[in-house]
Amino acid sequence: MIVSQYCCFGLLSAAWSRIRRVEVDLTALLGSQLCSGLDCALWGKSDGLPPGVVYPLMGHLLDVAAVAWWAWDLHLVELQRRALVSGMGLDPGNVEDRERARALIACWAGWHDVGKIGGFQCKDSAAYELLRGYDPLDAGVVSSHSHVTHLFLAHALPGLGYEADGDGLALASPARRVAQMLAGHHGRYPAPPSRRALRSAAIRDRELGGGEWERQRLLHLAVVAEATGCAVAPPMFSVEAAVLATEVVVLSDWLASQEHHVEAQLRAMKAAGAGPLAGQWGRALKAAPALIGDAGLEAPQWKETPLT
Repeated sequence: MIVSQYCCFGLLSAAWSRIRRVEVDLTALLGSQLCSGLDCALWGKSDGLPPGVVYPLMGHLLDVAAVAWWAWDLHLVELQRRALVSGMGLDPGNVEDRERARALIACWAGWHDVGKIGGFQCKDSAAYELLRGYDPLDAGVVSSHSHVTHLFLAHALPGLGYEADGDGLALASPARRVAQMLAGHHGRYPAPPSRRALRSAAIRDRELGGGEWERQRLLHLAVVAEATGCAVAPPMFSVEAAVLATEVVVLSDWLASQEHHVEAQLRAMKAAGAGPLAGQWGRALKAAPALIGDAGLEAPQWKETPLT
């Protein structure tokens, strides 16, 4: 199936109009060839790997999304699932709404490190040298990948159908809350981006990287959303749901970042031979339950025991 990043989420938004059309071969996520246009030279993990070896960012994003997908069934209890569904303004008693909430949680978890598309890439000089077609980054600006995630999503999500009261400045809006939640995936929620940064393309380009950096961030969002089946933004996102979602994102990132898992995924990529990410989503879904179980993080199962 060939789709463009314009039709992800089923939305045709003016926010995408400044990005040139990119064809995405999404059969890559099911086991064929890497989607064209997605830059697999962008890396996400290198700790614990041999010198000169890095793990593609999209591989990590899909790994984390897959853990979050299974955490819905294996880690969360029913009361938590219902709190997440209702906190998104959906009906906990409706099967479709529950699946929609699950897909959103998995998608958001996969988006957590989109801020690594920017200055983070400079942390591995050899990998950075392999990138082609990117504008030089401002050497005087040092932005953490959490900050890049926060500012980028706070500005981009309103264009993807997330309510933001018009400009993404309302702190309680789903756009701002999702952005802040994902920026807090290392355990601390950051302060909101400035109004000036949200409204100024020049400031955002300086802090985040514009041009191809921006295009790749948008494309990574689209591919993760398509893989997880995340179709439509939620009508709301309560504080309670945001806290629960943060727990799932942090847990999923931690489990999928374990060195033995990253190494296994790299070996599988090499064995696949058809492209760096051939079959990645399927492999990630297959591996995720064991990551949760081996960590002892499955929801407790209570059994009835007679008192006599």
